[in-house]
Amino acid sequence: MVSPHELLSTIEAALLGPSPPTATQRIELMHAIRSSLPALRTLLSYPSPKASDRSQVQSKEIRLPDSSPITLDDMDVQIALKLSDDLNLNEIECVRLLVSANKEWVLLGREPLEIFRLAAGLWYMERRDLITSLYTLLRAVVLDQGLDADLVADIQKHLEDLFTSGLRQGLIMLIKELNREEPAGFGGPNAERYVLDFRGAIVQRRAVVSRERLSLSHCLVLSVLVMRMSPKDVKDVFETLKDCAAEVDSDATITFSLLFSLVIAFMSDALSTVPNKASTLSLDASFRYEFHELVMTTGNNSNVEGFVDGVRLAWTVHLMLTQDQSASRNTILGASSKDLANIYSCLELVCSNNVFHFFLARVLQAAAYQNDDEDMVYMYNGYMHKLMMCFLSHPLSRDKVKEMKEKAMSVLSPYSLLGSDDFRDDTFSDPWQVTQMGCQPFVSLLELVSEIYRKEPELLYGNEELWTFVNFAGEDHTNIRTLVAFLRLLSTLASDEEGASKVFELLQGKMFRSIGWSTLFDCLSIYEDKFKQSLQTSGAMLPEFEEGYAQALVAYLDVLKKVVENGNPIERKKWFPDIEPLFKLLSYENVPPYLKGALRNAITAFIKVSPVLKDTIWNYLEQYDLPVVVGPSVGSGGKHVASQVYDMRFELNEVEARRERYPSTISFLNLVNALIAEERDVSDRGRRFMGIFRFVYDHVFGPFPQRAYGDLSEKWQLILACLQHFRMVLSMYDIKDEDISSAVDMSQPSAMAHVSPLENQLPVLELLKDFMSGKIVFRNIMSIILLGVNTIVNERSSQTYGQLLEKAVHLSLEIIILVMEKDLFLADFWRPLYQPLDIILCQDHNQIVALLEYVRYDFLPQIQHCSIKIMSILSSRLVGLVQLLLKSSAAKCLIEDFATCLELRFDEYQVIENTKDDVGILILQLLIDNIGRPAPNITHLLLRFDVDIPVEQTVLQPKVHYSCLKVILDNLEKLSKPDINALLHEFGFQLLYELCLDPLTSGPVMDLLSTKKYQFFSKHLETIGVAPLPKRSNNQALRISSLHQRAWLLKLLTLELHLADMAVSTHRETCLAILSQIFVQCSDEIFGSPNVSQTNDADANHAGNRTFNKRKALELLEIVQFRSPDRAMKYPQFLSSLKYDTKVDDILRNSATSEMGGVYYYSERGDRLIDLDAFHDKLWQTFAQVGSHFNEAEKGELRESIQQLLRWAWRYNKNLEEQAAQLHMLTGWSQIVEVPISRRMSLLEDRSQILFELLGASLSASASPDCSLKMAVILSHVALTCMAKLRDERFLCPGGVDSDSVTCLDIISVKQLSNGACHSILFKLMMAILRNESSEALRRRQYALLLSYFQYCRSILDPDIPASVLHFLLHEEQDGDEELNLQKIDKEQAELERANFSIIRKEAEAIIDLVTKDAMQGSEAGKAISFYVLDAFINIDQEKFFLNQLQSRGILRSCFMEISNFSCKDGGCSLESLQRLCTLEAQISLLLRISHNYGKHGAQILLSMGALEHLASCRAMSLPTKARWVGSNMGRDRAGEADKQRLLVTPILRLVSSLTSLVDSSEFLEVKNKIVREVIDFVKAHQSIFDQIFREDVTGADELTLERINLIASILGKVWPYEEYDECGLSQKLFAMMHFLFRLDGISSSFIHSSESIENQKKLELVIFQLCFSLSSYLYFLITKKLICLRVSDGPGDPSEPGRQRQPQQLTLNLLLDLLSLVTAALERAGEEKFLLLNKIQDINELSRHDVDEIINACMRQDCISSYDNIRKRRYIAMLEMCHMAGNRDQLIALLLQLAERVLNILLIHFQDDNTDSQDLSLLCGNLHAILERIEQLREEKIGRGLKSFQRLVSTLKEMSIRKMAL
Repeated sequence: MVSPHELLSTIEAALLGPSPPTATQRIELMHAIRSSLPALRTLLSYPSPKASDRSQVQSKEIRLPDSSPITLDDMDVQIALKLSDDLNLNEIECVRLLVSANKEWVLLGREPLEIFRLAAGLWYMERRDLITSLYTLLRAVVLDQGLDADLVADIQKHLEDLFTSGLRQGLIMLIKELNREEPAGFGGPNAERYVLDFRGAIVQRRAVVSRERLSLSHCLVLSVLVMRMSPKDVKDVFETLKDCAAEVDSDATITFSLLFSLVIAFMSDALSTVPNKASTLSLDASFRYEFHELVMTTGNNSNVEGFVDGVRLAWTVHLMLTQDQSASRNTILGASSKDLANIYSCLELVCSNNVFHFFLARVLQAAAYQNDDEDMVYMYNGYMHKLMMCFLSHPLSRDKVKEMKEKAMSVLSPYSLLGSDDFRDDTFSDPWQVTQMGCQPFVSLLELVSEIYRKEPELLYGNEELWTFVNFAGEDHTNIRTLVAFLRLLSTLASDEEGASKVFELLQGKMFRSIGWSTLFDCLSIYEDKFKQSLQTSGAMLPEFEEGYAQALVAYLDVLKKVVENGNPIERKKWFPDIEPLFKLLSYENVPPYLKGALRNAITAFIKVSPVLKDTIWNYLEQYDLPVVVGPSVGSGGKHVASQVYDMRFELNEVEARRERYPSTISFLNLVNALIAEERDVSDRGRRFMGIFRFVYDHVFGPFPQRAYGDLSEKWQLILACLQHFRMVLSMYDIKDEDISSAVDMSQPSAMAHVSPLENQLPVLELLKDFMSGKIVFRNIMSIILLGVNTIVNERSSQTYGQLLEKAVHLSLEIIILVMEKDLFLADFWRPLYQPLDIILCQDHNQIVALLEYVRYDFLPQIQHCSIKIMSILSSRLVGLVQLLLKSSAAKCLIEDFATCLELRFDEYQVIENTKDDVGILILQLLIDNIGRPAPNITHLLLRFDVDIPVEQTVLQPKVHYSCLKVILDNLEKLSKPDINALLHEFGFQLLYELCLDPLTSGPVMDLLSTKKYQFFSKHLETIGVAPLPKRSNNQALRISSLHQRAWLLKLLTLELHLADMAVSTHRETCLAILSQIFVQCSDEIFGSPNVSQTNDADANHAGNRTFNKRKALELLEIVQFRSPDRAMKYPQFLSSLKYDTKVDDILRNSATSEMGGVYYYSERGDRLIDLDAFHDKLWQTFAQVGSHFNEAEKGELRESIQQLLRWAWRYNKNLEEQAAQLHMLTGWSQIVEVPISRRMSLLEDRSQILFELLGASLSASASPDCSLKMAVILSHVALTCMAKLRDERFLCPGGVDSDSVTCLDIISVKQLSNGACHSILFKLMMAILRNESSEALRRRQYALLLSYFQYCRSILDPDIPASVLHFLLHEEQDGDEELNLQKIDKEQAELERANFSIIRKEAEAIIDLVTKDAMQGSEAGKAISFYVLDAFINIDQEKFFLNQLQSRGILRSCFMEISNFSCKDGGCSLESLQRLCTLEAQISLLLRISHNYGKHGAQILLSMGALEHLASCRAMSLPTKARWVGSNMGRDRAGEADKQRLLVTPILRLVSSLTSLVDSSEFLEVKNKIVREVIDFVKAHQSIFDQIFREDVTGADELTLERINLIASILGKVWPYEEYDECGLSQKLFAMMHFLFRLDGISSSFIHSSESIENQKKLELVIFQLCFSLSSYLYFLITKKLICLRVSDGPGDPSEPGRQRQPQQLTLNLLLDLLSLVTAALERAGEEKFLLLNKIQDINELSRHDVDEIINACMRQDCISSYDNIRKRRYIAMLEMCHMAGNRDQLIALLLQLAERVLNILLIHFQDDNTDSQDLSLLCGNLHAILERIEQLREEKIGRGLKSFQRLVSTLKEMSIRKMAL
């Protein structure tokens, strides 16, 4: 059995949705109904208390059905027994209530009384859900809701079964029993009188029960139309009706329901003509007799008799109809005289009692009737229509009606002077105070019929019986009362276009002898002539206006008003050509005010007939109507007014005030309001209406609280007219700067500054001054608002003027909002005399509370809208608003009221078209807007953050406190009614995202959302995430919102993945759940969550149902891949032909909003859309100027063209919103992909495959023709991230192995994608780059991706691990198979490079054209990366293909020209200059690549183009060394040192060094070699740069500085020996550097004392020894080519030695010996370190976690692991780092061997030179011998290289040294 709440939800989802129920919904509905039939059959019948159950509860251990035993404490037992006693409920059921209450609301820590009330409230909520379910099913059958006929038939069958089993009798009994003061009713005398509703708010139990009775009575009414009442049911209902009517404080609405259940029962029974459904009541003779006797019995209670008369009337009609049917069927021989007698007797009784007046005054016009459920009222009116039409059309009753008419004509005097109050417009009439003389049945009958059709005008269609009665009723009227009643009926019949035309024709023709339009206008003319003659007669008084005629004129004018209002817009222009008579009586004092009111009301109807007629009305008003005197100057009408004594002020204050009735003033204000509203010229900002404003301000609205009112309806009508005037003033007129200064003279004293001359006053400014100083209008409006919600609700429900009061509150709130839109601007000029309205309101906190509490007024949603908007404004202005609400004790109620309002909106089943009127959206926007405001703010309050402590310390408990947060979370969890609540779901997700983003609310909200109940709603990836989008043609708004929902959901999930603390179990489990949802398979080996496997299984099953093994990330991308709708303008042919399309372009080109004179506005999502109203007005303003000469046909085409433009604008808005939504979801998708793979990649299995799929999907999507440019940019960014992670992933620890051990094979195992996968990526990337729609910004990303791809393909193996290291490690593990593995890898690498070249070559023409275009014509950033792409092409070039392509396009020559022509005006300080430097660096890099890649051929090509000449002339080398760079447009101030040498000098030196490779091929004697000379010229041109580099301190230099020193040493070492004259002193500098570095402490001081880490010191050591090698090569060149001889030790030189030159700087063989000693020591150390590292790598699996972590820390790679990583990953990282270190040692060993060999060769040359001093050599040999001994001790197994040739050189030198020592 389903719960009542589930039943209701299922029923509402299936029956109340905007679309027909789906097949699934129908099945669920039928199942729910069948399961709930027992509960419905025994409606609200619950198990009663039992002694045994009570004893069990007292034993404190209970076992509920399907539940484990529950242990109760003393308080639980006490509450359960109290519930049982107060509710007459079984004790076990009470325990169940407590358990349910604890699930719904956390009961821990609550008081016993609060728990009792919560449990009781939950019980009543279950009852309400059950009753509402029954009511909804009955409505579905009875009311036409457009449901499928078969579905309705199925529901009806179940309902009929229920009523057959006695449900209707149960309803009747419940209506009786619930009204008793006992536990089963509204509680006994000692029962708790209050319960807590679903909000946690206290409500009276009696009110809850009364609501149940009302719902049950509605069910009873509807049940009559499902299944007819039995005779017993009729009698029971009749008795219940009399009981209810006899009660003094009974609910009138319930009594009406009982009355109409009988009326409907009799009418539906009698009107049934289907053979198988004959009248059931008429066939029961005993019932007919018994019930007739019951009905005819009279009583003493007048109220009961009135309702019984209503039943009598229905019974009479039933008897008449069934008597006719019986006679027609011959079921009774002849007409039963007894039945006819019963009919006549009953008919006579109801007519004599004037039942028509009772129905009119006590039912239809009662406030309770008018405020009942509108569908029920519509049904009541429908059956009243059937009842009266049957009554008026039946011969028996028709005779009685004729008799009543004749009696009325004879009884009523033709000139009877009834109270004037009874013959005014229907709006002013008081139905409760009708005099006995006027209360004739015929008159009441006319008024009743009029009232029925006034409420439901659509019942007039095709109602021929009514028009027949009208023709009869309009004949031969001999008195005013019947005439007035008949005219009122005509006014009702003119309520639609068809009726208005009929009534006009009826009164225009000769149908009635004395009734017609001519009678009206003749009468007005006669009186006007009579009054005019009286004025012309000296001393004569104006004749008295007969009341009867005045009353008749009022009725006529009401008919005229309705006819004109509702007539056909074209036809009505011809109906009344002369309306001047309507104005002529307005100025006469003796004309009754109510007649003037009727005249002005009729005049008002003519305003919208035509603009010309509106101007005519203005003229007639100025000519005839009473003037408005406001001061000494009254404008143009001053002369006429000066002679006029009687004006509007006098009529208001002297005439109407004495009568306490104000129809004239009300009509006057309504008329001028209607006229002003139609004004289109607002240039004077209302100055010409200043007199009217002052009259309203000073004389009408100002003193309204002090006036006396005979009819409260008039009071509120008067107030409404004033408020409408004020609203127009505030909304129609703008304020200009010059008006502000003239309105207030700030130079005057404060008392005088408030007063300004009348001619300087503007209505809008005067009104704003009033509000901003808290004067009379403000006070009066606040007095209306301060009545409070409870008063308004009570008045709305119980008084006929309640709706007027409601509207007054609405207008007051709107005026407050309009003032707040303007006051801040004015306050800046007018302070301190005038303050913003929020400051005025703060003077009394009750005012603010009163404004905000209207959020719970749900009778009129517009009032809620205003209250929410005021809250939004106040929350943005008042920092202390929360404290104010807390201090006034209104905070708790406001929290609950806002939550209730939001929940009711979530429960709606109708789509709200205008989102600006959606209270749910307004509340969510309020919450979103306030998140970032100072704490505590309104968002914190309404979401139940603890505002008494720091907000960030709050522990959110939505199940404990009812708030908007609970409502939002509950609905986001279910996501029910997506087609109706789509926007609410969207903004709900956005709210949660913003809360998680805010630093104050992030912690509490994320902790709440990470709990198992929510898990950040990751489950919705299955529901809404991958669900198909709604079709654009069916529901584009839902499609847009659906995209935004997914976007916010994805961003919310991303935020958790990004910020979650993985040390917290809930966050850890949530992240694993999200990852498993997005990427299908997730590794839980680290965190081991038992829930993850279940999630994966469920996900896999679901994915299998959709697409086998497809990751949800890819499915989400597919969702967003569709062609964006077209937003292009298509101009109508008519406008294009006239060249007016440019004018439309000018309108749309203005980006201002509609408030600032433009045509745009910003939606709630922030999209800039076209304001259709503003666009429409702009178009008409534009074309009105140029279209004045158009003929009618052209004007018609112009109108149609404007309509086409408006339709285009509407489509433009929707399409723009859809495009924005598409981009938003794609952004969310990019985040949910990039963040996990960036931060949580270690939690995923099969990472490379995931990255490959995401990369491929991103590239395919970006290459698709459906992909827009903005989407392609986002997709390219995702692809960049994936590519970067793929590069990182190659050398990460491979997963999927259970063992904790690692092997060296892991280094080369399956980390690289297959060649086929790489080819696929490159092909897709080529397609994406060559897409049709592109931009430089997109291509820059794509180029970066291409470069990243090439870098990925550059080496399958880790480039930091030399092949020798891999050989050794693999040999130890695989016993010789390592060669096969490495050969295979090398082969695959070669194949990949060939395939990459082949793929690009296929698209070479297009791709190179595109890249070269960007390189030549793009921005500096685009140029730079384009050159790097060309660099990459050269790197993979084969057969010199790309080189030829670049040469043919002149790219290389262009590079050289730009290098030589480079200039920088600001010295490289600006961002633009820095970008230009980067471009130059990229160009140099390209040239360097050509030189390296093509060797001698490439260098020769560059030299042939004058490379060195261009480089020598490059002015970039002469820039200041340091440049300050400040990028002001980078989003934040950023300052840093831009090292010019890093950007330019180093690359240029690299290029020059590369070009010097050609020098090696030159002969030494070719001194004039062209290459040498050009290099030398370059060196001389930039000698300052070389000198600066030489001055660098090698001791503390970084790696880049050392590289520059090495480069110049290399360059000079190759060319400077050819320079004959060392004018620059560069040789001295080289020797000085050698002298420094070759010393024993030189090299050590260069890196040993460095602040770098040990590993970085090793790298610096390698660079320094490279520098030593370059210097030794230079020295070797000098010794071998220039025959320089080194001395053995420092001492005076001997210049007489032949054939040799002496070296400068005293470079000696001893110094070389020091260098050799250093090299030997470094070789020994490096070999030992390498050996130890390799051994440790082999034993890595034996090391403990502590030892492994020490290795990682020593390598400073702690960032690669987290505390949760397992030992296998740690070992892998440690092994990889040790391999890198071993590789570094291996490189150093190779370099040291070369350096040692070079030094040994120099020594050998000197040993072989006979000119060397033998004595000095012998001293040297001692030291050398020791070093050579050490060198001989080096072993190949430690060094890792062959040493045979090296050892031979050592042996030779050793022998020679021994011989030298012997000498």
